[in-house]
Amino acid sequence: MDGKLVLHDLPGSKRVGELIKVLEELYHKRVPVVVWVDDEGRRQILDDYLWTYSRLGFLPHSVWAASMGVVDDPVVLVGEEGTPNGAKVLVVGDGFPPLNWAGSFETVHDFIPPGEEGEKRRDLWHQFGEDQ
Repeated sequence: MDGKLVLHDLPGSKRVGELIKVLEELYHKRVPVVVWVDDEGRRQILDDYLWTYSRLGFLPHSVWAASMGVVDDPVVLVGEEGTPNGAKVLVVGDGFPPLNWAGSFETVHDFIPPGEEGEKRRDLWHQFGEDQ
C-alpha cells in the first residue's frame, strides 16, 4: 500500500461511534470520503444512522451504486469498488474492502477491535503493505 494507513484502536467491539468521529472530522476539513460497508443491510443501517445520530445535525452523504455514476456528496457509502465523489480517503465501515482497490487511496482508515479479531485485522493490513 503506497498511501497512509491509519488504524484506530477500538475500546470494544462497537465501531460506529469511532466511525462517526472520523467521518465528522474529515467532513469538517472538507475531505471527500468513501466509506466501505460490504453488507447491504449494514450499509442501510449506517445510512439511517448518519441521518439521525445527532439532534443538531447530520452528515450529508449518499448510498452509492455504480448505476448512479459521479456524485457530489462529501461522504459516500459503497459496497462495491468505486470513487464516485473523487475521494482520496477510504474509511472502512464494515467488512474488508478489496485490497488492491483500498491501496489506490491516499489514506485508509480502519478500526481495530480488541483481542484476536483485531490482531488478525491488523496483521492483514500489514501483510498487504509488505506485499506492495
